[in-house]
Amino acid sequence: MSFRLRTTLLLSILFSSCNAVTIYTTLASGYATTSAAYPISSNGAYNQEVLSPPTPPTGLSQQWAAKIQPANTLANLSISHKGNFIGFSVELSVVGQVLGVNSSFLQPPFLNHLANIKERAGAGPIVRIGGNTQDQAIMYNKTFLDGDDPQMISKYQPTVNGNPTGTPEVDFAVELFYAMGNITKLLNVDWYFGLQFINPYNNTNALEAATIIQEVLGDHLISLQLGNEPDLYADHKKRPSNYSIQDYFSEYVYYLSSLDASGAPNKKTILGPSVATGPWSCQDLINAGYLTEFQNYLNVWGLMHYPSENCPGLQSMTSQQVLPTFLTHSSALAYSAEFAPIVPEVMAAGLPIVILETNTASCGGFPGLSDAFTSSLWAIASRDSSDNALMLAATNISTFLLHVGGHGENYNPFTPPPTNISSTYGWTTGAVYYAALAVAETFGSSNASQIVDMNLPSEFRPGYAIYEDGLPTRVALINYASDDTGASDYDAVIQIAGTTVPNHVNVRYLSAPSVSEKYNITWAGQTMGGQFESDGRLQGTQETKTIECDQANNQCIVPMRAPSFALVFLTDDAMARSTAPQGSASLTFATTATTDDRLMIAPSVLAKMNGSGGPVNTRPVGNTGKSQSSAGISRSSFTPVLNLLCGVIMGCLLVLV
Repeated sequence: MSFRLRTTLLLSILFSSCNAVTIYTTLASGYATTSAAYPISSNGAYNQEVLSPPTPPTGLSQQWAAKIQPANTLANLSISHKGNFIGFSVELSVVGQVLGVNSSFLQPPFLNHLANIKERAGAGPIVRIGGNTQDQAIMYNKTFLDGDDPQMISKYQPTVNGNPTGTPEVDFAVELFYAMGNITKLLNVDWYFGLQFINPYNNTNALEAATIIQEVLGDHLISLQLGNEPDLYADHKKRPSNYSIQDYFSEYVYYLSSLDASGAPNKKTILGPSVATGPWSCQDLINAGYLTEFQNYLNVWGLMHYPSENCPGLQSMTSQQVLPTFLTHSSALAYSAEFAPIVPEVMAAGLPIVILETNTASCGGFPGLSDAFTSSLWAIASRDSSDNALMLAATNISTFLLHVGGHGENYNPFTPPPTNISSTYGWTTGAVYYAALAVAETFGSSNASQIVDMNLPSEFRPGYAIYEDGLPTRVALINYASDDTGASDYDAVIQIAGTTVPNHVNVRYLSAPSVSEKYNITWAGQTMGGQFESDGRLQGTQETKTIECDQANNQCIVPMRAPSFALVFLTDDAMARSTAPQGSASLTFATTATTDDRLMIAPSVLAKMNGSGGPVNTRPVGNTGKSQSSAGISRSSFTPVLNLLCGVIMGCLLVLV
């Protein structure tokens, strides 16, 4: 007998009459992994293109010295970083598929993908909601009717679209904020949210959204993004062709003056300048006075940047041609030089620097590259742009968010199945997601990890040293070569200047047969599964290799096969601070088949996850004028009903389980 499972999690928020305890359970049917042939699609997320790995480099030594220097001798040691350094940027138009249908039906695979980060980072994951679809998005006080369930998103394709990304136009319900709040209660997630900026002189709706989301999320709202890639507004037909930085400043002044007069509880909550590092550089904006003019509103310096163009009409190379450029370290140094001039001035203004949206290439990335092991290594520490976590961390960037789009994107860290097969098949975890796991463990849960580029002599074999409280605790090593003959494997010889190495080190590897591999990828021996096979949980047994060191000669020899990433723990305590609980102790949102087509998640487990989210808002939102389905109900409408039926629901939960 086969069982149909549905990966939606029913969350019922029970208010004060239930002693403020949030109970979560499920009542619906859904998908199951089956032995049936998977549907083959030409869509980006499911493309079947496999590239030929680049020719391996030649003439490199079989041994490679990686010497760790004392922290007090390093002038370029980074700021302290958290394990949630890599987060996710979710395009507004796909939140209904990725986060869930509404605040009562959340997607367990999405929660599991986030839980994996939280358990390694010791801090809540970071998620941004926004993108090209935010700029014209209107908030409504009621949900939208589509099928059986109230929806928090409504979208349509405009007849004229000057945006080369081809994104739809979106309306969203206040319900979205409650969905975000419920996710925070489960996983302590912190959020960025993008406000519309299509007409800054008619901003009443956006200001209402700013007020309500602050009330709902509280301190878990990091910042509000005001406009998305304004330097591309002219090219995307959102502004006149002569739109300038001064025009942008004038709009900003009006918008922020309106924010002052609004009921938003926190005015200093704006992320800017949100440029795509296209026609306007960050330095251009600083020179024009952006920092000084808007310092009373800014709490984050944020930007979007992709290392390569793949939008229609802008492609210069094919996936195969561009592949080798993603597998070196030297171009990452060029990227850090590009941002180096602005970092001191922005940091002196007290602002963290965030890469709010990035991935391998614009407009969905490259098929065969963005969804392959190349992207895993790239996101960790390669390439010439904003998209290399360890290189960015070493240059004092504080957060870096991988973009998540729809089924047409090649680069997604995770993708839900198309709606017409969502009751049968699981999610697809993209290769780039593994980088988030590896980087979370690289920084660990101390919130005090500092990093430095070790400046190893080969662009194909970079290395980074990580320090906590002034002491080296981890080393991160990469072998970019793709070679199944063993000729490009090498031994990294780790030494510590001024002292001796420990008697042993522990090593976890991120590995795949080649840089073109899409699904046979493992982090510490565990995998997320193949196409349509993921529920967001790691599969298999965690593997950690213990290597005895030669203290007499002050060296630990770490094998580095081609291709791979290795995280070397110099102390057992450092490994413990990076290790997620295994087995039944881990934080997962499990699905269980039952004969009556119900998927059950034990309320006794989920009830313990009642986090410290912001207060739940119950104020109604003024209607913006668009007609609504009579089935749409705002969250405020439910409050009296919940207070009345709280005990009934609790009793039903006992019966269901």
